[in-house]
Amino acid sequence: MFNKFFSVPLFWKFTIAIVIVVTLFGSANLYFLSYSINDLFEKELSNNGLISSKILADRSTEPILYNDLASLNKLVSETKSINKNIAYIFILDAGNHVLAHTFPKEVPTSLIKIKKDNQIQTINLEYEEGVTTLIRDISAPIIDNSVGQVRMGFYEDEYLNTLNVAKSFFLALVVIFLIVGILAAFIFSYIITKPINLLSNTAKKINLEQFNLNAYDVDKKDIITSWKNPFGVHDEIDDLFETFNGMIKRLEKTYTELQNAQESLMQSEKVAAIGTLSAGIAHEINNPIAGIQNCLKRISDNPDNIKQNIKYIELMDEAINKIKYVVQGLLNFSRKQELEFNHVDLRTVVENVLLLTSYQLEKSQIGFTKNYENNLPAVKGSKNHLEQVVLNLLINAIDSINELKFNEPETKGEIKINILRKLNFLKLEIIDNGIGIPVEKINNVFDPFFTMKKIKQGTGLGLSVSYNIILQHNGKIKAIRNKEKGMSFIIYLPL
Repeated sequence: MFNKFFSVPLFWKFTIAIVIVVTLFGSANLYFLSYSINDLFEKELSNNGLISSKILADRSTEPILYNDLASLNKLVSETKSINKNIAYIFILDAGNHVLAHTFPKEVPTSLIKIKKDNQIQTINLEYEEGVTTLIRDISAPIIDNSVGQVRMGFYEDEYLNTLNVAKSFFLALVVIFLIVGILAAFIFSYIITKPINLLSNTAKKINLEQFNLNAYDVDKKDIITSWKNPFGVHDEIDDLFETFNGMIKRLEKTYTELQNAQESLMQSEKVAAIGTLSAGIAHEINNPIAGIQNCLKRISDNPDNIKQNIKYIELMDEAINKIKYVVQGLLNFSRKQELEFNHVDLRTVVENVLLLTSYQLEKSQIGFTKNYENNLPAVKGSKNHLEQVVLNLLINAIDSINELKFNEPETKGEIKINILRKLNFLKLEIIDNGIGIPVEKINNVFDPFFTMKKIKQGTGLGLSVSYNIILQHNGKIKAIRNKEKGMSFIIYLPL
Protein backbone atom coordinates (compact mmCIF):
# COMPACT_ATOMS: atom_id res chain seq x y z
CA MET A 1 0.00 0.00 0.00
CA PHE A 2 1.35 3.42 -0.92
CA ASN A 3 1.62 6.16 1.65
CA LYS A 4 0.19 9.40 0.39
CA PHE A 5 2.79 12.06 1.20
CA PHE A 6 1.62 14.74 -1.21
CA SER A 7 -0.58 15.16 -4.25
CA VAL A 8 0.65 16.47 -7.62
CA PRO A 9 -2.03 17.63 -10.11
CA LEU A 10 -1.95 16.10 -13.56
CA PHE A 11 -1.17 19.50 -15.12
CA TRP A 12 2.09 19.76 -13.16
CA LYS A 13 3.05 16.19 -14.04
CA PHE A 14 2.58 16.97 -17.73
CA THR A 15 4.45 20.27 -17.33
CA ILE A 16 7.40 18.68 -15.51
CA ALA A 17 7.60 15.93 -18.14
CA ILE A 18 7.51 18.44 -21.00
CA VAL A 19 10.12 20.71 -19.35
CA ILE A 20 12.44 17.73 -18.83
CA VAL A 21 12.00 16.43 -22.40
CA VAL A 22 12.39 19.85 -24.05
CA THR A 23 15.36 20.73 -21.82
CA LEU A 24 17.15 17.46 -22.60
CA PHE A 25 16.38 17.82 -26.32
CA GLY A 26 17.51 21.45 -26.34
CA SER A 27 20.69 20.70 -24.38
CA ALA A 28 21.63 17.87 -26.75
CA ASN A 29 21.05 20.04 -29.81
CA LEU A 30 22.87 23.00 -28.25
CA TYR A 31 25.82 20.73 -27.54
CA PHE A 32 25.76 19.56 -31.13
CA LEU A 33 25.52 23.16 -32.35
CA SER A 34 28.33 24.35 -30.08
CA TYR A 35 30.80 21.61 -30.83
CA SER A 36 29.97 19.74 -34.00
CA ILE A 37 28.88 22.73 -36.07
CA ASN A 38 31.58 24.87 -34.47
CA ASP A 39 34.18 22.33 -35.53
CA LEU A 40 32.67 22.22 -39.02
CA PHE A 41 32.80 26.00 -39.38
CA GLU A 42 36.35 26.13 -38.12
CA LYS A 43 37.44 23.56 -40.68
CA GLU A 44 35.64 25.41 -43.44
CA LEU A 45 37.21 28.71 -42.34
CA SER A 46 40.68 27.19 -42.26
CA ASN A 47 40.25 25.43 -45.60
CA ASN A 48 38.93 28.58 -47.29
CA GLY A 49 41.76 30.60 -45.75
CA LEU A 50 44.38 28.16 -46.95
CA ILE A 51 42.96 28.13 -50.46
CA SER A 52 42.76 31.93 -50.59
CA SER A 53 46.29 32.39 -49.29
CA LYS A 54 47.73 29.80 -51.69
CA ILE A 55 45.99 31.42 -54.66
CA LEU A 56 47.34 34.80 -53.58
CA ALA A 57 50.81 33.28 -53.15
CA ASP A 58 50.75 31.91 -56.69
CA ARG A 59 49.56 35.23 -58.12
CA SER A 60 52.22 37.14 -56.15
CA THR A 61 55.16 35.19 -57.53
CA GLU A 62 55.55 37.13 -60.79
CA PRO A 63 55.23 40.68 -59.31
CA ILE A 64 57.82 39.75 -56.64
CA LEU A 65 60.25 38.29 -59.10
CA TYR A 66 59.95 41.41 -61.31
CA ASN A 67 60.02 43.65 -58.24
CA ASP A 68 56.66 45.15 -59.31
CA LEU A 69 55.57 46.38 -55.87
CA ALA A 70 52.74 48.55 -57.29
CA SER A 71 51.10 45.54 -58.92
CA LEU A 72 51.70 43.54 -55.74
CA ASN A 73 49.97 46.16 -53.55
CA LYS A 74 47.10 46.37 -56.01
CA LEU A 75 46.71 42.59 -55.96
CA VAL A 76 46.67 42.57 -52.15
CA SER A 77 44.09 45.37 -51.96
CA GLU A 78 41.80 43.74 -54.54
CA THR A 79 41.95 40.41 -52.70
CA LYS A 80 40.97 42.02 -49.36
CA SER A 81 38.12 44.01 -50.93
CA ILE A 82 36.60 40.85 -52.38
CA ASN A 83 36.22 39.13 -48.98
CA LYS A 84 34.96 41.24 -46.04
CA ASN A 85 36.01 38.52 -43.56
CA ILE A 86 39.68 39.24 -44.34
CA ALA A 87 41.17 41.41 -41.60
CA TYR A 88 44.54 41.99 -43.21
CA ILE A 89 46.98 40.75 -45.87
CA PHE A 90 50.70 41.30 -46.03
CA ILE A 91 53.48 39.73 -48.04
CA LEU A 92 57.00 39.17 -46.72
CA ASP A 93 60.12 38.43 -48.69
CA ALA A 94 62.67 35.79 -47.76
CA GLY A 95 64.27 38.16 -45.26
CA ASN A 96 60.90 38.95 -43.51
CA HIS A 97 60.69 42.41 -45.05
CA VAL A 98 57.19 43.65 -45.87
CA LEU A 99 56.65 43.97 -49.62
CA ALA A 100 52.93 44.81 -49.62
CA HIS A 101 50.16 45.06 -47.03
CA THR A 102 46.62 46.32 -46.37
CA PHE A 103 47.23 48.04 -43.02
CA PRO A 104 46.43 51.76 -42.90
CA LYS A 105 49.94 52.55 -41.76
CA GLU A 106 52.59 49.96 -41.10
CA VAL A 107 52.36 46.27 -40.33
CA PRO A 108 52.67 45.77 -36.57
CA THR A 109 56.12 44.50 -35.71
CA SER A 110 54.62 42.04 -33.21
CA LEU A 111 52.59 40.48 -36.00
CA ILE A 112 55.67 40.02 -38.22
CA LYS A 113 57.67 38.46 -35.38
CA ILE A 114 54.99 35.94 -34.39
CA LYS A 115 56.57 32.53 -34.17
CA LYS A 116 54.65 30.33 -36.56
CA ASP A 117 54.39 26.80 -35.16
CA ASN A 118 51.63 25.95 -37.60
CA GLN A 119 50.39 27.21 -40.93
CA ILE A 120 47.15 28.23 -39.17
CA GLN A 121 47.17 30.06 -35.85
CA THR A 122 44.65 32.08 -33.81
CA ILE A 123 45.93 35.34 -32.38
CA ASN A 124 44.64 38.44 -30.57
CA LEU A 125 45.38 41.55 -32.58
CA GLU A 126 45.01 45.07 -31.19
CA TYR A 127 43.87 47.28 -34.10
CA GLU A 128 43.05 50.24 -31.96
CA GLU A 129 44.12 51.17 -28.48
CA GLY A 130 42.15 49.02 -26.00
CA VAL A 131 40.32 47.12 -28.75
CA THR A 132 41.46 43.52 -29.29
CA THR A 133 40.13 41.31 -32.09
CA LEU A 134 40.36 37.55 -32.43
CA ILE A 135 42.12 36.72 -35.76
CA ARG A 136 42.69 33.46 -37.57
CA ASP A 137 46.23 34.01 -39.04
CA ILE A 138 47.05 31.82 -42.08
CA SER A 139 50.36 31.75 -43.96
CA ALA A 140 51.19 30.34 -47.41
CA PRO A 141 54.75 30.01 -48.79
CA ILE A 142 55.76 31.60 -52.09
CA ILE A 143 57.82 28.98 -53.89
CA ASP A 144 58.66 27.07 -50.70
CA ASN A 145 59.51 30.22 -48.72
CA SER A 146 62.54 30.81 -50.96
CA VAL A 147 60.88 33.95 -52.33
CA GLY A 148 58.72 34.82 -49.33
CA GLN A 149 55.32 34.15 -47.78
CA VAL A 150 51.75 35.44 -47.80
CA ARG A 151 50.08 36.18 -44.43
CA MET A 152 46.30 36.54 -44.30
CA GLY A 153 44.19 37.24 -41.23
CA PHE A 154 40.50 36.30 -41.03
CA TYR A 155 38.01 37.67 -38.49
CA GLU A 156 36.88 34.96 -36.06
CA ASP A 157 34.58 37.39 -34.22
CA GLU A 158 32.20 37.48 -37.17
CA TYR A 159 32.05 33.75 -37.24
CA LEU A 160 31.54 33.59 -33.46
CA ASN A 161 28.81 36.24 -33.67
CA THR A 162 27.05 34.21 -36.36
CA LEU A 163 27.32 31.10 -34.18
CA ASN A 164 26.01 33.01 -31.14
CA VAL A 165 23.08 34.33 -33.15
CA ALA A 166 22.30 30.75 -34.17
CA LYS A 167 22.51 29.66 -30.53
CA SER A 168 20.25 32.50 -29.42
CA PHE A 169 17.75 31.64 -32.12
CA PHE A 170 17.82 27.99 -31.07
CA LEU A 171 17.36 28.94 -27.39
CA ALA A 172 14.42 31.13 -28.39
CA LEU A 173 12.92 28.13 -30.18
CA VAL A 174 13.41 26.02 -27.03
CA VAL A 175 11.62 28.66 -24.94
CA ILE A 176 8.78 28.81 -27.48
CA PHE A 177 8.52 25.02 -27.43
CA LEU A 178 8.39 25.14 -23.62
CA ILE A 179 5.58 27.71 -23.66
CA VAL A 180 3.66 25.79 -26.31
CA GLY A 181 4.29 22.54 -24.40
CA ILE A 182 3.02 24.00 -21.12
CA LEU A 183 -0.04 25.34 -22.91
CA ALA A 184 -0.59 21.90 -24.46
CA ALA A 185 -0.12 20.33 -21.01
CA PHE A 186 -2.82 22.62 -19.64
CA ILE A 187 -5.23 21.79 -22.46
CA PHE A 188 -4.60 18.04 -22.33
CA SER A 189 -4.72 17.91 -18.54
CA TYR A 190 -7.97 19.89 -18.66
CA ILE A 191 -9.43 17.53 -21.25
CA ILE A 192 -8.50 14.56 -19.07
CA THR A 193 -9.10 15.90 -15.56
CA LYS A 194 -12.31 17.87 -16.18
CA PRO A 195 -14.45 14.78 -16.85
CA ILE A 196 -12.61 12.80 -14.17
CA ASN A 197 -13.26 15.56 -11.61
CA LEU A 198 -16.89 15.62 -12.72
CA LEU A 199 -17.17 11.89 -12.08
CA SER A 200 -15.32 12.22 -8.76
CA ASN A 201 -17.53 15.06 -7.53
CA THR A 202 -20.65 13.19 -8.63
CA ALA A 203 -19.48 10.07 -6.79
CA LYS A 204 -18.86 12.12 -3.62
CA LYS A 205 -22.37 13.58 -3.78
CA ILE A 206 -24.08 10.19 -4.03
CA ASN A 207 -26.37 9.76 -1.06
CA LEU A 208 -27.75 6.25 -0.84
CA GLU A 209 -30.50 7.35 1.51
CA GLN A 210 -31.85 9.76 -1.10
CA PHE A 211 -30.86 7.89 -4.22
CA ASN A 212 -32.05 9.41 -7.46
CA LEU A 213 -30.63 8.17 -10.76
CA ASN A 214 -31.41 11.39 -12.60
CA ALA A 215 -29.32 13.35 -10.10
CA TYR A 216 -26.21 11.21 -10.59
CA ASP A 217 -26.40 10.30 -14.29
CA VAL A 218 -23.62 12.55 -15.61
CA ASP A 219 -23.10 13.97 -19.09
CA LYS A 220 -20.02 16.04 -19.86
CA LYS A 221 -20.90 19.25 -21.67
CA ASP A 222 -17.84 21.39 -22.15
CA ILE A 223 -16.42 23.38 -25.07
CA ILE A 224 -13.04 21.68 -24.90
CA THR A 225 -13.98 18.18 -23.75
CA SER A 226 -16.87 17.78 -26.19
CA TRP A 227 -15.24 19.24 -29.32
CA LYS A 228 -15.03 15.79 -30.89
CA ASN A 229 -18.71 14.94 -30.53
CA PRO A 230 -19.80 16.51 -33.87
CA PHE A 231 -17.29 14.19 -35.58
CA GLY A 232 -18.45 11.10 -33.71
CA VAL A 233 -15.05 10.58 -32.07
CA HIS A 234 -15.16 8.13 -29.14
CA ASP A 235 -12.31 7.66 -26.67
CA GLU A 236 -11.49 6.21 -23.24
CA ILE A 237 -13.07 9.21 -21.46
CA ASP A 238 -16.39 8.47 -23.15
CA ASP A 239 -16.03 4.81 -22.12
CA LEU A 240 -15.42 5.97 -18.56
CA PHE A 241 -18.62 8.07 -18.57
CA GLU A 242 -20.69 5.23 -19.98
CA THR A 243 -19.22 2.80 -17.45
CA PHE A 244 -19.90 5.24 -14.60
CA ASN A 245 -23.51 5.76 -15.66
CA GLY A 246 -23.94 2.01 -15.98
CA MET A 247 -22.49 1.58 -12.51
CA ILE A 248 -24.94 4.18 -11.14
CA LYS A 249 -27.87 2.26 -12.63
CA ARG A 250 -26.61 -1.02 -11.19
CA LEU A 251 -25.99 0.66 -7.85
CA GLU A 252 -29.55 2.01 -7.76
CA LYS A 253 -30.95 -1.43 -8.56
CA THR A 254 -28.73 -3.13 -5.98
CA TYR A 255 -29.54 -0.51 -3.36
CA THR A 256 -33.27 -0.94 -3.96
CA GLU A 257 -32.93 -4.71 -3.63
CA LEU A 258 -30.83 -4.26 -0.49
CA GLN A 259 -33.42 -1.93 1.04
CA ASN A 260 -36.19 -4.43 0.30
CA ALA A 261 -34.12 -7.26 1.76
CA GLN A 262 -33.32 -5.20 4.85
CA GLU A 263 -36.99 -4.34 5.38
CA SER A 264 -37.90 -8.01 5.00
CA LEU A 265 -35.14 -8.91 7.44
CA MET A 266 -36.42 -6.38 9.98
CA GLN A 267 -39.95 -7.69 9.62
CA SER A 268 -38.75 -11.30 9.96
CA GLU A 269 -36.89 -10.38 13.11
CA LYS A 270 -40.04 -8.74 14.45
CA VAL A 271 -42.00 -11.93 13.80
CA ALA A 272 -39.30 -13.93 15.59
CA ALA A 273 -39.47 -11.53 18.54
CA ILE A 274 -43.27 -11.84 18.65
CA GLY A 275 -42.87 -15.62 18.78
CA THR A 276 -40.58 -15.20 21.77
CA LEU A 277 -43.11 -12.89 23.45
CA SER A 278 -46.15 -15.02 22.65
CA ALA A 279 -46.28 -16.77 26.02
CA GLY A 280 -46.01 -13.47 27.86
CA ILE A 281 -48.62 -11.82 25.64
CA ALA A 282 -51.01 -14.73 26.28
CA HIS A 283 -50.40 -14.34 30.00
CA GLU A 284 -50.99 -10.56 29.83
CA ILE A 285 -54.30 -11.17 28.07
CA ASN A 286 -55.48 -14.29 29.96
CA ASN A 287 -55.09 -12.75 33.42
CA PRO A 288 -57.40 -9.75 32.70
CA ILE A 289 -59.86 -12.09 30.94
CA ALA A 290 -59.96 -14.37 34.01
CA GLY A 291 -60.59 -11.27 36.16
CA ILE A 292 -63.40 -10.16 33.85
CA GLN A 293 -64.99 -13.62 34.05
CA ASN A 294 -64.79 -13.54 37.85
CA CYS A 295 -66.41 -10.06 37.95
CA LEU A 296 -69.22 -11.19 35.63
CA LYS A 297 -69.89 -14.24 37.86
CA ARG A 298 -70.08 -12.04 40.96
CA ILE A 299 -72.43 -9.61 39.23
CA SER A 300 -74.67 -12.45 38.00
CA ASP A 301 -74.80 -13.96 41.52
CA ASN A 302 -75.93 -10.68 43.05
CA PRO A 303 -77.33 -8.41 40.31
CA ASP A 304 -79.22 -6.18 42.74
CA ASN A 305 -76.09 -5.05 44.63
CA ILE A 306 -75.49 -1.83 42.73
CA LYS A 307 -72.52 -0.67 44.82
CA GLN A 308 -70.79 -4.02 44.32
CA ASN A 309 -71.62 -4.10 40.60
CA ILE A 310 -70.18 -0.61 40.04
CA LYS A 311 -66.93 -1.76 41.69
CA TYR A 312 -66.74 -4.88 39.47
CA ILE A 313 -67.56 -2.86 36.35
CA GLU A 314 -64.61 -0.53 37.11
CA LEU A 315 -62.35 -3.57 37.56
CA MET A 316 -63.56 -5.01 34.22
CA ASP A 317 -62.95 -1.68 32.49
CA GLU A 318 -59.40 -1.62 33.90
CA ALA A 319 -58.82 -5.19 32.70
CA ILE A 320 -60.19 -4.40 29.23
CA ASN A 321 -57.89 -1.36 28.99
CA LYS A 322 -54.94 -3.53 29.97
CA ILE A 323 -55.81 -6.00 27.19
CA LYS A 324 -56.25 -3.08 24.81
CA TYR A 325 -52.81 -1.66 25.65
CA VAL A 326 -51.12 -5.05 25.25
CA VAL A 327 -52.83 -5.81 21.93
CA GLN A 328 -52.34 -2.26 20.64
CA GLY A 329 -48.67 -2.38 21.58
CA LEU A 330 -48.30 -5.74 19.86
CA LEU A 331 -50.08 -4.51 16.72
CA ASN A 332 -47.99 -1.35 16.59
CA PHE A 333 -44.81 -3.33 16.99
CA SER A 334 -45.66 -6.06 14.47
CA ARG A 335 -46.96 -3.68 11.78
CA LYS A 336 -44.53 -3.06 8.92
CA GLN A 337 -43.73 0.63 8.95
CA GLU A 338 -41.57 2.89 6.81
CA LEU A 339 -38.56 4.55 8.38
CA GLU A 340 -40.12 7.95 9.04
CA PHE A 341 -38.35 10.30 11.41
CA ASN A 342 -40.37 12.20 14.01
CA HIS A 343 -39.75 13.54 17.50
CA VAL A 344 -39.59 10.51 19.79
CA ASP A 345 -39.54 10.30 23.59
CA LEU A 346 -37.00 7.56 24.34
CA ARG A 347 -38.60 6.89 27.72
CA THR A 348 -41.89 5.99 26.01
CA VAL A 349 -40.01 3.61 23.71
CA VAL A 350 -38.48 1.81 26.71
CA GLU A 351 -41.80 1.68 28.62
CA ASN A 352 -43.61 0.14 25.64
CA VAL A 353 -40.97 -2.56 25.35
CA LEU A 354 -41.09 -3.24 29.10
CA LEU A 355 -44.84 -3.76 28.78
CA LEU A 356 -44.26 -6.43 26.09
CA THR A 357 -41.51 -8.16 28.10
CA SER A 358 -42.97 -7.84 31.60
CA TYR A 359 -44.09 -11.49 31.64
CA GLN A 360 -40.64 -12.79 30.60
CA LEU A 361 -39.03 -10.67 33.31
CA GLU A 362 -41.48 -11.87 35.92
CA LYS A 363 -41.30 -15.52 34.87
CA SER A 364 -37.48 -15.49 34.86
CA GLN A 365 -37.46 -13.65 38.20
CA ILE A 366 -35.32 -10.88 36.78
CA GLY A 367 -35.39 -7.55 38.53
CA PHE A 368 -34.88 -4.35 36.60
CA THR A 369 -34.15 -0.78 37.56
CA LYS A 370 -34.74 2.36 35.52
CA ASN A 371 -32.81 5.57 35.73
CA TYR A 372 -34.17 8.37 33.56
CA GLU A 373 -32.47 11.74 33.78
CA ASN A 374 -34.85 14.67 34.32
CA ASN A 375 -35.99 16.91 31.45
CA LEU A 376 -34.78 14.62 28.72
CA PRO A 377 -35.28 16.11 25.22
CA ALA A 378 -36.76 14.13 22.34
CA VAL A 379 -34.68 12.50 19.63
CA LYS A 380 -35.50 12.42 15.95
CA GLY A 381 -36.20 8.89 14.84
CA SER A 382 -38.64 6.12 14.03
CA LYS A 383 -40.46 5.05 17.20
CA ASN A 384 -41.35 1.61 15.86
CA HIS A 385 -37.79 0.82 14.75
CA LEU A 386 -36.28 2.06 18.02
CA GLU A 387 -38.71 -0.20 19.92
CA GLN A 388 -37.42 -3.11 17.85
CA VAL A 389 -33.83 -2.29 18.86
CA VAL A 390 -34.65 -2.02 22.58
CA LEU A 391 -36.73 -5.24 22.43
CA ASN A 392 -33.88 -7.15 20.77
CA LEU A 393 -31.46 -5.98 23.44
CA LEU A 394 -33.85 -6.80 26.31
CA ILE A 395 -34.61 -10.29 24.95
CA ASN A 396 -30.87 -10.93 24.58
CA ALA A 397 -30.31 -9.76 28.17
CA ILE A 398 -33.11 -12.05 29.47
CA ASP A 399 -31.75 -15.05 27.53
CA SER A 400 -28.20 -14.34 28.76
CA ILE A 401 -29.35 -14.25 32.40
CA ASN A 402 -31.45 -17.43 32.00
CA GLU A 403 -28.45 -19.25 30.51
CA LEU A 404 -26.30 -18.22 33.46
CA LYS A 405 -29.06 -19.29 35.91
CA PHE A 406 -29.12 -22.72 34.27
CA ASN A 407 -25.50 -23.20 35.38
CA GLU A 408 -25.74 -21.09 38.55
CA PRO A 409 -29.32 -21.34 39.90
CA GLU A 410 -28.58 -19.09 42.88
CA THR A 411 -27.86 -16.12 40.59
CA LYS A 412 -30.27 -13.19 40.92
CA GLY A 413 -30.89 -11.74 37.49
CA GLU A 414 -30.86 -7.96 37.14
CA ILE A 415 -31.20 -5.56 34.25
CA LYS A 416 -30.47 -1.84 34.46
CA ILE A 417 -31.81 0.69 31.98
CA ASN A 418 -30.32 4.19 32.00
CA ILE A 419 -31.17 7.17 29.79
CA LEU A 420 -28.79 10.12 30.14
CA ARG A 421 -27.93 13.21 28.17
CA LYS A 422 -24.34 13.54 26.89
CA LEU A 423 -23.70 16.81 25.06
CA ASN A 424 -25.72 16.56 21.81
CA PHE A 425 -26.66 12.91 22.31
CA LEU A 426 -28.98 10.79 24.40
CA LYS A 427 -27.21 7.80 25.88
CA LEU A 428 -29.27 4.62 26.41
CA GLU A 429 -27.61 1.87 28.47
CA ILE A 430 -29.00 -1.66 28.87
CA ILE A 431 -26.86 -3.53 31.41
CA ASP A 432 -27.33 -7.17 32.47
CA ASN A 433 -25.49 -9.61 34.71
CA GLY A 434 -25.92 -12.61 32.40
CA ILE A 435 -23.40 -15.05 30.97
CA GLY A 436 -21.95 -12.41 28.63
CA ILE A 437 -19.88 -12.77 25.49
CA PRO A 438 -16.18 -13.77 25.42
CA VAL A 439 -13.82 -10.82 24.90
CA GLU A 440 -12.34 -12.30 21.72
CA LYS A 441 -15.83 -12.40 20.13
CA ILE A 442 -16.99 -8.90 21.13
CA ASN A 443 -16.07 -7.49 17.71
CA ASN A 444 -18.36 -10.01 15.99
CA VAL A 445 -21.57 -9.40 17.95
CA PHE A 446 -23.09 -7.17 15.24
CA ASP A 447 -22.21 -9.52 12.37
CA PRO A 448 -25.16 -11.22 10.63
CA PHE A 449 -25.93 -14.74 11.94
CA PHE A 450 -23.57 -14.40 14.90
CA THR A 451 -25.17 -15.88 18.03
CA MET A 452 -24.06 -17.37 21.33
CA LYS A 453 -27.50 -18.87 21.99
CA LYS A 454 -28.32 -22.53 21.70
CA ILE A 455 -29.49 -23.95 18.38
CA LYS A 456 -33.05 -22.93 17.42
CA GLN A 457 -33.10 -20.27 20.17
CA GLY A 458 -31.71 -17.42 18.09
CA THR A 459 -31.42 -16.34 14.45
CA GLY A 460 -28.23 -14.34 14.88
CA LEU A 461 -29.85 -11.39 13.13
CA GLY A 462 -31.21 -9.35 16.05
CA LEU A 463 -28.06 -7.37 16.82
CA SER A 464 -27.19 -6.99 13.13
CA VAL A 465 -30.63 -5.51 12.42
CA SER A 466 -30.35 -3.28 15.50
CA TYR A 467 -26.92 -2.06 14.37
CA ASN A 468 -28.28 -1.04 10.95
CA ILE A 469 -31.30 0.71 12.48
CA ILE A 470 -29.06 2.79 14.76
CA LEU A 471 -26.83 3.68 11.80
CA GLN A 472 -29.92 4.88 9.92
CA HIS A 473 -30.60 7.15 12.90
CA ASN A 474 -27.04 8.58 12.59
CA GLY A 475 -26.29 7.06 15.97
CA LYS A 476 -23.83 4.58 17.42
CA ILE A 477 -24.19 1.30 19.28
CA LYS A 478 -21.44 -0.62 21.03
CA ALA A 479 -21.13 -3.72 23.19
CA ILE A 480 -18.93 -3.82 26.31
CA ARG A 481 -18.27 -6.82 28.56
CA ASN A 482 -18.78 -5.89 32.19
CA LYS A 483 -15.94 -6.37 34.66
CA GLU A 484 -17.92 -8.78 36.84
CA LYS A 485 -20.68 -10.43 34.80
CA GLY A 486 -22.81 -9.75 31.79
CA MET A 487 -22.83 -7.19 29.03
CA SER A 488 -23.54 -3.50 28.54
CA PHE A 489 -25.07 -2.32 25.28
CA ILE A 490 -24.77 1.45 24.84
CA ILE A 491 -26.68 3.45 22.23
CA TYR A 492 -25.97 7.08 21.30
CA LEU A 493 -28.73 8.92 19.45
CA PRO A 494 -28.27 12.52 18.25
CA LEU A 495 -30.71 15.12 19.57
